Parts: sequence; C-alpha cells; structure tokens
Amino acid sequence: MPPLLYSEVVKKNKKEYKKKYEKEYENEKKHEKELYSKECVAQGINFVVNQASRRLKVSNVYEKFTCYLATILARDKEVVAVWLKNISDQCYEIYLSKNFDWLDKDVEYINNIMKYLKNISKNAPIISNDNESDLFKEVLSYCSKKIKSRLDKLKKDIENSDDRDIKSFRDFFSAMVDDTSNTELIKISQACNKYYVQLEDKSYISKKFLGHIRKVGSYNTSIKAHIFVEKYHQKVY
Repeated sequence: MPPLLYSEVVKKNKKEYKKKYEKEYENEKKHEKELYSKECVAQGINFVVNQASRRLKVSNVYEKFTCYLATILARDKEVVAVWLKNISDQCYEIYLSKNFDWLDKDVEYINNIMKYLKNISKNAPIISNDNESDLFKEVLSYCSKKIKSRLDKLKKDIENSDDRDIKSFRDFFSAMVDDTSNTELIKISQACNKYYVQLEDKSYISKKFLGHIRKVGSYNTSIKAHIFVEKYHQKVY
C-alpha cells in the first residue's frame, strides 16, 4: 500500500448525498470541521463489511473499532481521534487526527500495522503466529512510553499496600507473569486485561486503581480486537 497522505475531502457526489441524507450530511460536516481543525491522515485505509459482521450491531462494532484504533495510534501525550466515513453501503474510509504533527515514523508505523492486518486477514482462519506476534511487538514498541507511564501509576498503587483488592491483583499478576519485576510489556498488558475482564463485581474496588489496570490492559484488548476483526468480520484494503 502506498504511504498515507494528508487527506483531501472527497467532494464527489456531495450534492446528491446531501439531498438523500440531509441529517447525516449535517453530522458529517460537523465531524469534518472538527477533524480538519488539525492535520489529518486518511487516504488508503478502507475496509468492507462482510456478511458475518452484519449479524452484529454494526454501530457498536464500529464504535469499538475506532476506540481500539485510537489506543494503538497514540504515543506519549498524544490524543488520537478516529472517524469512519461511509463511502458506500458497505465500505468505510478511516480518518485520523491528533493533537501533534504527523511524523514520517507515524506514517511508517501505520503502514506496518496495515501490512500485518492484511496478512492476518489473508491467512484467516489459519492462525498466523508470526504476523500476530509482530503486530504485538510493533504496537507495544510504538506506544511504549505511554504504556510505561500508565504502568508507573499502577505500580504506585500496589507498592507497600495491604489493601485486600490490591493484594488480590498482586497475587494474580505474580501467578500469571511469574515474576513481578518482569518488564515484558506484552505479558504485563495481558495480565492486566485478564484480571480486569474476570472481575464480576467492580463496584467495590477503587475506581482510580481499576482505571490504571484497565488502561495498561487496554493495549492487549485493542490488538486482539483488531486481529479478531480481520479474521472474522472485515477485510482491509
């Protein structure tokens, strides 16, 4: 796939689209105004919804997809906005915007992510361990500073604390990772995600502590979700 370019809004058939979908058009213009207040990357990431995904609540699938994508595209203090633009009945174009400039290494990273996802999609349903492992490494390397910053907050929560819930997490983490000093981000994110998901009642746990667990585990969730989408629901072009 050619490198992503700074996007230009596609104007073709705007009048026709506006006439048919007046309300959707107004919402789209609002989104465009928000996105184009900052530099935006877009062209070249399209995906088509296949028959399997139609059985799901499509809007919910897309909402989660955009959240997961935003997670793996943000580094350090960056915030990334993702917008899916409908360009046909089953095809969407992805627009990206963030609060910092897009650098060459960002474009290279996005192209690498697309390469891994395409390979996973092409090989589905066969498990592509090499591609999945490379995808994990690519994302965690790119987002490492942000993950470590979130991990530092979690470590402060569990240091020298006798709180029952924190002790429960510490025991779970030690059993899953083997070594509490393990610095391998893949294992740490997996452990946090698994602990968060298996909690049936989260109401009695500190929201701050729970939020730190969720944020560290969100990278594992986001990567696995993209792999799942590529295998079973969408094809990326």
